[in-house]
Amino acid sequence: MDVKELERLFRKGGIGIMGTADGQGWVNLAIYSPPIITPRGYLVFGATQRLTYKNLMENPKAMFMYVTQEWEGARIRMSLMRDETSGEYLDALKQRFLDMGYTDLAHEIHYALHFRIEELRPLKS
Repeated sequence: MDVKELERLFRKGGIGIMGTADGQGWVNLAIYSPPIITPRGYLVFGATQRLTYKNLMENPKAMFMYVTQEWEGARIRMSLMRDETSGEYLDALKQRFLDMGYTDLAHEIHYALHFRIEELRPLKS
């Protein structure tokens, strides 16, 4: 599986779940939409000022699982490289939510989180 396969999966539609853990190892799971894939193959997610963001500030490692309606998917082990509070990626992420009709959520997105893929695995393996 590679980044091109991720792009194909994300276009099919489905559900994403991000797993993070705080500095003590307590795990949180949250529903997340597919990220933007940058030209360099990094993943950029929008985040609110909630538990996922707090956990990433304590522990920059995360997992993202994406499952399509046909039960295809991917499991992605990733590391947070940086977070941005402004810029083109944050604007694009907010616009996605506005386009889907999630106006309140679009206004709650405060961060564009840039992740490096550490390991990419199919859903079933």
